Amino acid sequence: MLIKKSLRLCASACVLSLLMAACSSGGAASSTGSAAAGDSAAPAAGSEKAIVMRIGDTTAPDNVLSVTLSEMATAINERSGGRIEATVYPSGQLGTLRTMTEGLQNGTIEVCTQSPGGVASFLPIMSVLELPYMFDSHQEVYKVADSEIGDELNQKFLDATGIRIMGYWLNLLRHTTNNVRPINTVEDFNGLKLRVPETKTVMETIRGLGANPTPMAFNEVYTALSQGAIDGQENPPVVIHASKLYEVQKYLSLTHHVYTPTIVMISEDFYQSLPDDLRVIVDEEMEAAKHRGRENAERLDDELLEELKSLMEVNEVDTTGFRDHVQGAYDAVIAESGDEAQQYIDRMLAMLEE
Repeated sequence: MLIKKSLRLCASACVLSLLMAACSSGGAASSTGSAAAGDSAAPAAGSEKAIVMRIGDTTAPDNVLSVTLSEMATAINERSGGRIEATVYPSGQLGTLRTMTEGLQNGTIEVCTQSPGGVASFLPIMSVLELPYMFDSHQEVYKVADSEIGDELNQKFLDATGIRIMGYWLNLLRHTTNNVRPINTVEDFNGLKLRVPETKTVMETIRGLGANPTPMAFNEVYTALSQGAIDGQENPPVVIHASKLYEVQKYLSLTHHVYTPTIVMISEDFYQSLPDDLRVIVDEEMEAAKHRGRENAERLDDELLEELKSLMEVNEVDTTGFRDHVQGAYDAVIAESGDEAQQYIDRMLAMLEE
């Protein structure tokens, strides 16, 4: 892919000159989640209170992420014999991505979702997982996130924050919607006021493409679009569809600008407080949900994009001319994290060439 090759040349040039960023419908039940009776943890004693596990998410209840989290919570509750009481709170009920992450640190929430750019506000090096035009496919994201690179970053994040990353789920490629015009060239971004998540890498990407990035909590986006406070936003088809953004947006342009894996995290204090048998159940059900969520999101991405074509004006975009405009996002990450960021970028690019 020309974009990736060009960006890789740009990334290499940064080494010489300077010597990633950081919002899907149902899924099949997990065979792991439906455990046999002999596999369930012993029921709680009559006087034993259930361990509360609050799971925060900002997507709509019928988004594939929220659905998969709910399936996971049900499986944890059943396998624990009621010793764990896991409940999912979708649509930002427990706060924004940032405030929920802070909640993991202060004990007001046990599990939540985030983006690489979102966790980068707590540990900047995490931005390397959300750089523009880094990944061409789902499989490339899995290859990096599930590798030793992902493991190393997870450990760094745990050491720095006291938050354990349980896995990288799927949020797919981000595209651009707006009410002003279709985006066919970089120039079409000019002057558009686009909502972005509160993540530096996505903000730098949108700014580099020529639009005005407007950070905003996702649960405020529909209203802001309907009132004309912003022109548009950028997200994968599964998010656009589940949140009914087609009701308040006319154009969907397939700009493929950032691939954002969803990060599922747990408070380390809570995790370590679990009895060993319950910790195993949580580990196994989160791992099963990760794979189930990936499969469902991949399938739905194609299906819902086709449906959106009947609800919005959808256009493919030749992004070749965009490549020179997003280098600023790479430069910003390298400027903030230095040689360490450049080393991770180089390792990721080399891994994706294999």
